[in-house]
Amino acid sequence: MLRRLYLPAVVVAGLGSTLAAQRPAADSSLLTVDRIFASTEFRGGSLTALVWLSDGTGYTTLERAVGGKAGQDLVRYDAETGLKTILVPAARLVPPGDTTPLNVEEYSWSADGRRLLIFTNSRQVWRTNTRGDYWVLDLAGWTLKKLGGTGPASTLMFAKFSPDGGRVGWVRYGEYNLYVEDIAGGKITQLTRDGSRTTINGALESRRAVDRLLAARCDRRARLPPL
Repeated sequence: MLRRLYLPAVVVAGLGSTLAAQRPAADSSLLTVDRIFASTEFRGGSLTALVWLSDGTGYTTLERAVGGKAGQDLVRYDAETGLKTILVPAARLVPPGDTTPLNVEEYSWSADGRRLLIFTNSRQVWRTNTRGDYWVLDLAGWTLKKLGGTGPASTLMFAKFSPDGGRVGWVRYGEYNLYVEDIAGGKITQLTRDGSRTTINGALESRRAVDRLLAARCDRRARLPPL
């Protein structure tokens, strides 16, 4: 009895493999659900970290470092001619004591274009990566400085330059309070003390308060607006 069952099973298995081998290849001219959703064939490209310059003459973006080197170059494209210029080579993004350039995830320029605010080493908060490390690169002397003092890594959120470019406002993850850090001197000033898991200063509509607070810090005659 066992032999009788075994032989048909072998025959069926053989026929199955033969039929699978004889199946025609998928017709590449046919648009299928699998081709649309299960493959990268129709996935659009993306333009990462494009930032227009304040004078409107061009924009900057990140590209692979020239010569196959590690890191990314920050390049400028002229809006009229398309001329490409490397503003910040990857070699300038290497932190002191390190050998590898920062992995720039987002960046922004100060109003005068002399300083670059860099977001890196991010971590996920709910659905998006909104906390991480922030660094400031001063193009005048090519000095690279990490913000946040001696606080834990990847705990800064929503950082932004003050109007004069001399300070950066940011939120500390976990306590959710606003701080302003002086770039040159390193002094950190706490602006709010009511942060909590339900009161996240600097998020959503509260980000408007960040702008007002930074502007007030730049104008000593201005009164700090209430949050």
